Amino acid sequence: MSDEQNTSSKRTPTTDLANLVVPRRPSGIPYDTGEDDDSQALLTANGYTTETQELVHLLDSNISVFQAAAARVLGAKGERSAISALQRLTDNNTADETSRVQAAFAIARMDVTAGRDVLNQMLELSPEASPAPMQAAGALAQIGDPRGYRVIRASLSSSNSLTAMVACKQLFKFVALDGQMLPNGEHVDAYGLYKLILARSEANIIGEAQAQLKMLNTDQAQEMLAAHSARNH
Repeated sequence: MSDEQNTSSKRTPTTDLANLVVPRRPSGIPYDTGEDDDSQALLTANGYTTETQELVHLLDSNISVFQAAAARVLGAKGERSAISALQRLTDNNTADETSRVQAAFAIARMDVTAGRDVLNQMLELSPEASPAPMQAAGALAQIGDPRGYRVIRASLSSSNSLTAMVACKQLFKFVALDGQMLPNGEHVDAYGLYKLILARSEANIIGEAQAQLKMLNTDQAQEMLAAHSARNH
């Protein structure tokens, strides 16, 4: 264990939102593992370890960000001993929707069909009322299921910049599914959605899309970045 991890693990665990520590993501973290890393960093920064027993205990926390982070890390670890505890959170209709999404994603990553089913149910929620449907869309995309594409597309056209930003952060996961057919006969057009984002006015959302395109570094991504730069200079 590193000195930094030792120091973090000795901190008094955070037990209320007023004292929540939210670490910034270091530069260079790949987008495909970024949310896993963010969850682990959040727990460590707030005095928790990522030992399985403590993570399972956190699934019952009254602080939803810790519930969600613990579920995310358990799924990333492929901790099958935690499946029953994760399933309980997944099925708890009174729990925070984001926590349920992360618990469902965790068991879906371990090939539990019920996790994928709940993620698909979450797609029916309103993106204007909760980030859960966009997070569920991204989670499904990460396991190769493109059905949440319509949620991301609609959310990127939202007049609510927070909704659009959450959707933008999930878009990277759809690039690997670009061109796949959807149940309604349409196809995933990830790069088309990047064009939609780059046409928005919010600098932070445009910056997020640009960072993703730079990370992709495909010919198409480079062309889009160059075209956007030319239009704005």
